[in-house]
Amino acid sequence: MAKKKQVQGYENPRSVAPKPSLPTTNGPAKSVAGRPADTNQRPLGRSIPETTTNLSASSDLPIDKRPIEWWSPLILALLGVALYINTFGHQYALDDIAAVGQNLFVKKGIAGIPDLLRTEFWHFSNISLGYYRPLSLITFALEQEYFKDNPNISHMINAGLYGLTGLTIGILLQKWLTNQPITAFLIGLVFIAHPLHTEIVANIKGRDEILSFLFISLMLLAYWRYLETKQWGWTIGACVSLYLAFLSKESSIVSLALIPAMQYWFARRNVWQSLISIWPFLIVAALFFYQKQKMIGTLSGTPPIDWANYPYAIEKTQKSTMFKFLEYYIRLLILPHPLVYDYSYNVIPSGGKGDLLTWAGFFTFVGLIWLAWKGFIKRTLWGFGIFWFFVTMAPGLGFIWIRGGIFAERFSYAAVMGFGFVLVWALQKLLVRNPVDSTNSSPSTKSSLVRYAPLLGLMAVVVGLYSFKTVERNRDWENNFVLFNSALPYAPNSCQVQRHVANEWIEKGLKDRAKADSIANATNAIKPKPSLDQIKKAQILIDTNVAHANIHGRWALDHLQQSTRIYPNFGEAYFSMAYVFQKITPNVDSAKYYYKQTIRAANAYAPAYNNLGVIYQGEGLAQNNRQKLELASYYYNRSMVVNPAYVDGQNNRANLQKATGIDVRFMPDSVINKY
Repeated sequence: MAKKKQVQGYENPRSVAPKPSLPTTNGPAKSVAGRPADTNQRPLGRSIPETTTNLSASSDLPIDKRPIEWWSPLILALLGVALYINTFGHQYALDDIAAVGQNLFVKKGIAGIPDLLRTEFWHFSNISLGYYRPLSLITFALEQEYFKDNPNISHMINAGLYGLTGLTIGILLQKWLTNQPITAFLIGLVFIAHPLHTEIVANIKGRDEILSFLFISLMLLAYWRYLETKQWGWTIGACVSLYLAFLSKESSIVSLALIPAMQYWFARRNVWQSLISIWPFLIVAALFFYQKQKMIGTLSGTPPIDWANYPYAIEKTQKSTMFKFLEYYIRLLILPHPLVYDYSYNVIPSGGKGDLLTWAGFFTFVGLIWLAWKGFIKRTLWGFGIFWFFVTMAPGLGFIWIRGGIFAERFSYAAVMGFGFVLVWALQKLLVRNPVDSTNSSPSTKSSLVRYAPLLGLMAVVVGLYSFKTVERNRDWENNFVLFNSALPYAPNSCQVQRHVANEWIEKGLKDRAKADSIANATNAIKPKPSLDQIKKAQILIDTNVAHANIHGRWALDHLQQSTRIYPNFGEAYFSMAYVFQKITPNVDSAKYYYKQTIRAANAYAPAYNNLGVIYQGEGLAQNNRQKLELASYYYNRSMVVNPAYVDGQNNRANLQKATGIDVRFMPDSVINKY
């Protein structure tokens, strides 16, 4: 006997909670090939009242295969690439430098892949956050192997992967929302065009997030194919996709909740059958975290005590600030402006009992939980959107709750999909009369367009504005100088933004100094000797470049002083001050003072020890002072103690030992304080 197939329809997106006074039927109407279901049995715009069969519907597999209209996924894919074409000429920016330029294993190309598989993501930054994300780093290593330092290729790959994400979710949404291609397409449009994604796609390092979401989408799509065919090969493919998502970003663990949710909402399976179906994926998760523990020796890492990036843990305001952050995330989902690359201390002050945004966030949280439950019971489109939002925002909200970390736009990357569900449902409810009923045969395209015209018109405006903002925001990610300065008007209270801007002025000051030195060297190299006129011209150019260097150094110091006013113990800001006095506006005593201030505020900051060593080595050689050379050796060794992977400290110690035979591991405080 053939198996009885379950109902595949999804409730009308405009439907409201069924009322007892509405007429009922014996069950959901099934579509019959070639004959529309009897619409007289259920009023348009209303869902069939659901009884306890909501939680115990037929679980027979396979479910009916749902067709795909390919125009929608293809448009989403093309739009995903098109929106980021203006990033193709961009350079490395922000975390790209640490993930690519300063990662020695990535720089090795293919030869570095085995090392990438057994090291933490931020290994070369001397930070143990417990992040095991080798897949994106492996892709960077492959790019280094075949294209060397070519950020254009990396930006193209990011845009291509984003386009592939659009294709995948376009197919997935049509599988979920049968006979509702317009609704599925509009939800996909909101996701692809949303400006909150610029931090992920325009920043090369964001590939870990792109890959994670892409493989989660492929996992859901593969498992849906299993529901349609009952062929275990699709389940195996879904498990492989989940494993690759884990290798991209371990926060992919939250996707385990999406597998049963997808079945319950859209395949109409009951809760128990939906939950027990995830057992293969639980095995994959267990194997991944076992691999992580074996490869890097930790599951959680040891986050630093850092006011700049983990201030709320120090202030012990994680829980109240989390509710405050929820309000910020929801606001940026609705109105994504302004967008800032950094929200570190003190852009968003801590939440607390007397903070109105904290209380607003708390009541919003409670209200959304209640709505999610109501939407779950009734299997509403908006209920799934809220559920998706909570599941995918869990890592971002957990980052503040558990670690006291800062707000970041990237945490809302996947959550935009949930927002798309709610937004499209709400606008459809308001603007569309008699929307397509998923249990009926699809009406003509012409009649659908007529009914959906008001919604399509408004969504064209919304998506157009989102797209414009996305393209405009991409320009800010051109390079560090543009990016950092773009944040100053909107995040003047960020100690990191102030320091980052200062470091860009330092870079310009160094270039000015290098030009001055180059002109001086070229003039001195003239044979037999430069003429008086040549010397005068050269001196004018030298003085001009030195003056520019001094101006840039002064601007850098202004921002650094502002940074330390915001956060008085900001060691990296003191380091940058010292560097200005060492390299741009020479003042050795000031350089020493600020390097020691760096060590006082951040005693594990290896470059400060190394640069002190450089200063003392120069003085020791110039003054023939052995004690200063010993002090230089001591500081080189200290840089290696606090960061064994710090190459400059290793090389400087080895060179000094080779030249003088000095290798000092310990130094009396009396000598350290003397100089």
